[in-house]
Amino acid sequence: DRPLLQWRDDVEEYMNELYRLEGRGNFADGRCPCGSQAERAMFRCDDCLDRRLHCQTCMVLYHTRHPLHRVQRWDGGHFARVTLKSLGLRVQLGHEPGEACRCPKPAFGDDFVLIDVSGVVEIGVDFCGCSEALPHHVQLLRTRWYPATSINPKTAATFAVLQHFQLLSAYSKVSSWEFYNSLARLTDNTGVRPCKDRYHAFMRIMREWRYLKNLKRAGSSQYKARDAGSCAVACPACPQPGRNLPEDWETAPKEESSWLYRLYVAIDANFRLKRKKVSSESLDPSLNDGSAYMVKESTYKAHLATFDNHHTDPSDHCNNHDAVKLSSLKGAAGLSASGLATVDCARHDMKRPCSSGDLQKGERYVNIDYLFYSSLRQNAPRYITASYDVACFYDRKIEGRFASYGFDSSAHTITWAIPKFHINAHRERCRADYNLHFLLHSARNDGEGVERGWGRTNPAAASTKEMGPGTRRDFLDDIFAHHNWQKVTALPSSLLSKIKNAVSERETHVAAFEEYTASLPREATTAWEAAVTAWEHDSSQPNPFLLNRPVITQAAVKRQLMEEEAKDLHEGRSTAIHEKLSAIGVVIAGIDLEDQQIRLKADVLALHLHASDLQRARLQDRQNVLRRRIDAWAEIQQLYMPAVVSQRARMMNISDSVFSHAIPLLLPSEAYPDIACPTPLVEHEWRLRYAQAHEALDDLRGHLEVRTHLYQFKDRFARGQRPNTRAMSVIKQLDAKIALDAERYRCARSALHNLCGVLQKSGWQETLRPLADADIRHITEGADGQSEGRRTLSWIWTTADAEGEQGVDDAINASLKELEWCKARARAHRWSEEVDLLQEEMRRVITYHEWDRTRWLSLVGTRFSGRADYREGYDAYATRQAVTRRAMRDYCRRAWRHVPEWIELGEESSAPTARLKVWLTGVFPGDSKSELAVPLAVQSD
Repeated sequence: DRPLLQWRDDVEEYMNELYRLEGRGNFADGRCPCGSQAERAMFRCDDCLDRRLHCQTCMVLYHTRHPLHRVQRWDGGHFARVTLKSLGLRVQLGHEPGEACRCPKPAFGDDFVLIDVSGVVEIGVDFCGCSEALPHHVQLLRTRWYPATSINPKTAATFAVLQHFQLLSAYSKVSSWEFYNSLARLTDNTGVRPCKDRYHAFMRIMREWRYLKNLKRAGSSQYKARDAGSCAVACPACPQPGRNLPEDWETAPKEESSWLYRLYVAIDANFRLKRKKVSSESLDPSLNDGSAYMVKESTYKAHLATFDNHHTDPSDHCNNHDAVKLSSLKGAAGLSASGLATVDCARHDMKRPCSSGDLQKGERYVNIDYLFYSSLRQNAPRYITASYDVACFYDRKIEGRFASYGFDSSAHTITWAIPKFHINAHRERCRADYNLHFLLHSARNDGEGVERGWGRTNPAAASTKEMGPGTRRDFLDDIFAHHNWQKVTALPSSLLSKIKNAVSERETHVAAFEEYTASLPREATTAWEAAVTAWEHDSSQPNPFLLNRPVITQAAVKRQLMEEEAKDLHEGRSTAIHEKLSAIGVVIAGIDLEDQQIRLKADVLALHLHASDLQRARLQDRQNVLRRRIDAWAEIQQLYMPAVVSQRARMMNISDSVFSHAIPLLLPSEAYPDIACPTPLVEHEWRLRYAQAHEALDDLRGHLEVRTHLYQFKDRFARGQRPNTRAMSVIKQLDAKIALDAERYRCARSALHNLCGVLQKSGWQETLRPLADADIRHITEGADGQSEGRRTLSWIWTTADAEGEQGVDDAINASLKELEWCKARARAHRWSEEVDLLQEEMRRVITYHEWDRTRWLSLVGTRFSGRADYREGYDAYATRQAVTRRAMRDYCRRAWRHVPEWIELGEESSAPTARLKVWLTGVFPGDSKSELAVPLAVQSD
């Protein structure tokens, strides 16, 4: 079935019908259906179903109830647009349609403009001027027209267009400028008769509308005295004490069920949501002012003003994750906010109340600390798991920072983690200590939900960048509210999909773990179980997920060699030929000179063809300095290796290069077998080269981790030519370091290969393999052409650094086997936790809907005791919200009614399953069992 191909055969018929609609069709006789002979039928309406032509009198009469319809007049040869106002239609407010007013008052200047979905319309409006008439703006509101001002309004927008644009802007992030101009184009698309400009009035109306809808959905009727976060859409699946947790949740046994009441949050920053230095807080204050998702600005700014001078001590225990961030922020001049930071619900990707705020310059701790503490104050339970892409830095001194601010977080126990996508850019210890795959009670939380949320928010960056401070915060609050409500309505399907997958995955991984355990000695698995359990309950214990690979460094070997030389000097066994430089010193100095040659060679090759004279002069100066150092070292070297002078001269005569970096140093590894070398020199170089190879390999892995993180950050936040250019400059510098690491490793390995025969060394090749260009890739990358399903690790990530020279010995093999067992156990436990946690989340969703239903019903009859009409409207809204929550509750119960049976297929009933059964099958107060089978038609507003 190809409808498009079939339609191609009917194109001519479709086109002919479109042409026909431009004329009068079957109504060309000029007679009006009313039968009047006084007027000719010249008018038709584009919005009415009736396509007949009518006279002017009938057209005005028929549209007294439809004053916004678009009317056309036949001008002899074509239809032309006319307004109902020009035909004499007047809209009388303050009275029922068709009822005359004794004292009508035209709008100020009789210049009233109404913004509607159909366009920007000029209409004739008469306000009621009777003695008991309502204020003009109230008359408009009761007509469902929103006035631009409260005094002498002459502009309004229909509720329909406001609802339409609010939803459209939340979904598609279309700007108010684009939307308003599309309405103007609907009114006149030629520019010949442009409509009156009411763009600024529309923006003001829209901001007020968003604020009022925010208050209405929270059930508030007061502008002031609102609690922080009271207008936010809460996550029903997250633990909320007093709303969806059992009464005994605080006393529940920790190992059995209290972990199920843990809150999972994710912290992140977005540097695309910038704001220029336009307007000010006094001219453009926030209407929400901390009652939704953005924190209260005055309190936030006071905190920054007080503690902005607190500087965090730099840490070098992990990779530097700030390079691209800082390069992207170099163009922050003229910006009032360089980005936005937030604390989200990590399990369900929802914004938490009072947990988002502007960043002024980068992702500083003083900002994140305030936002994180603000989020904790929003009804958070005791146990928290917080994921942050730099958690390994952030959590090190957080208690001291909180104490300096006067923040009290003693009521919470916080476990820190790094999101799963970001953790691969961290060093090996961080990948073991902060890994959500390994941390107890992490279930299958990935910590990356906040990143997915940015993807839906970022399209609004072009609009928010130009907004004033208050407008921007209120607009972001509205977007976040829309995002949260979408997530809430999707919970029945999303949780059901997750638990269907989790149960099958649990069975697979639990069976695999039990099978693997059965194949291993019981004594070993018992010891491993004790070790991993001890670490899970006390992170200061040795981490079994960290493969202990002793790293040998050049500095350590140099210290050992110097200590051995000192011992020889003390015992009188030293045979130094030169008074200032021993044989050990000659080899150490030679390797250092080789490193300088490698770096200088890389800089020479990187020199641009059109480099300036100053750049060339600096490189030449470095060449001269290096040449003098080599000459001075060579004079001492010949004392220990006399034949090296003639060999170097012959090699330099053959070579055409005059650069210092091309001078052969002829260390023992390079001189052998042409030149006889003393055995101590050969042994010294072997030990130093072995350390150099491992150190270069470790540096290479670290730089690859940093580069991966920089690419991820650039892809997320760098937009435009300047930020991308700066980001690529930083990455290019890192690429140069990676190339140097590879060259150092290859030189060291080549030297080891030349020396191993002399010293009869073997086994080292298993650990230090030849390094090809294809091997230089991150742990998450496969070889060229490999898909994810066929991806293989580069050997640089699987090799083991050892103190000895026998490669991967039995101890390393045992560690690898223990590590694999611990990972298999972690997979089985995380999937089992996921099944239990999803059941608890389902129970919490149902409980929260019931709690909110009760809350709305409790509001009935509590407002407007002196106004019956206002009270009835408020009670009707509260009742409708209660019915909506009941319908959502019952829909969840129907959607999840078979979940307990699905879970019990593979195991006996667990405590979470038993609790979920109660909430799925129980009857709530005021309900009957029959209501569960009847879906309710409700409307969310």
